[in-house]
Amino acid sequence: MKRVFIPNSIIAGFLGILLGSDVLGLFSFDRDGLGKMIYHFLAIGFIAIALKGGNSKLTRSSLNTGFIITMSLTIQAIIGFSLSLLIHYFFSERTFPLMGLLLPLAYDQGPGQAFSIGHQWEALGFVGGGTAGLVMATFGFLWATVGGIVILNIYLLKNRTTKKGETREKTLEALVKDYEFSDIDGMTIQLLAVGVVYFVTFLFLKFLSGALANLGEAGETVSQILWGLHFVIGVLFAFAFRKGYDLIRRSEKYKTEYLNDFLLQRVGGLVFDYMVAASISAIPLKFFFDNMVPILVITMVGGLTTVAYTIWFCKKSYRHALIEHIVAIFGMETGTISTGMALLREVDTNFETGTAEDLVLGSGVALIFGLPLLGLINLPILGVRFGKPVYFFYTLGGFIIYLLIVFAFWTLSVKRTK
Repeated sequence: MKRVFIPNSIIAGFLGILLGSDVLGLFSFDRDGLGKMIYHFLAIGFIAIALKGGNSKLTRSSLNTGFIITMSLTIQAIIGFSLSLLIHYFFSERTFPLMGLLLPLAYDQGPGQAFSIGHQWEALGFVGGGTAGLVMATFGFLWATVGGIVILNIYLLKNRTTKKGETREKTLEALVKDYEFSDIDGMTIQLLAVGVVYFVTFLFLKFLSGALANLGEAGETVSQILWGLHFVIGVLFAFAFRKGYDLIRRSEKYKTEYLNDFLLQRVGGLVFDYMVAASISAIPLKFFFDNMVPILVITMVGGLTTVAYTIWFCKKSYRHALIEHIVAIFGMETGTISTGMALLREVDTNFETGTAEDLVLGSGVALIFGLPLLGLINLPILGVRFGKPVYFFYTLGGFIIYLLIVFAFWTLSVKRTK
């Protein structure tokens, strides 16, 4: 490799720490304000991506990618939760028992969701839960960049030839022309669509919370879970919005394509980049040092395990573009889809191998298969609220059973691929 790759958003985040009050003291960040922006940007980013048109077909390769992402989320949940329970019961009761469940959220889902769920758990007594999610997500980005570069170099040493495709100037030119309108700016239309969907999501959750308030403590618990999963609900409304939009456009009266995939991707990329930089900048170093041992144990074991199973799963799943799939999936499993794409561009500059499509479509598959896992992750809340640790072990058992189910589907899919 000719250069060391580190995403700009991560560099910006660490510069924020360096210039912030904990180190040089040149700037003072409103961490609560940054946290709230991260929470809202998480939903906005996912809504923007969900509004894009689905013009790609699901292939066996992208289906396998979805299974791998889902299994990764489950394995990280099992490892993280087991470690935090072990630390809580045998070494330090001060460690919140649910801390390890932030590992799959921070690594596989990114800082926004890790902060969102961790912040919701603060009401259960998890002091600095949102910050814990951000710290773990930062370690995930470090694994994605440093670990991804190491993996990339090892495989490139074995295969020094890389493909360099043709430029995509004509494609980009077509994309640019596609969102030039005479009556209104294209970006304004995209932001309006995203804003409408997010506003509907907010009203829906507000209404639902009011209805659940009549159910007492159980309703409050369910409401808390739903607000933590606001981005999932936003994605569902975005899918419905896109479906309605496509149905209306089938009429001969509407020829102009107002929703543009290129601009929607730009909106998503912008908020995700800001979210990464803000997530790292918002980390108070004192919290990290106070909780250094459990955080380092959980993130290090999680990172090493992710390296091992990613390589093994990819070797079994893909007959071509093995290096591309390994670095892209590993980057996503420890960072976000953006870091996965960025690592992929180091070996597949013009996205010619089909790996990028596998990552995007596989993420959609993982979103569907991952919904039960998001419910399982919140099951231990009952154990904390009602003082019944048995729910912790119900959760671990649920994760193991679900992992075996998805593993069976993946095995059958791989066999059919061969």
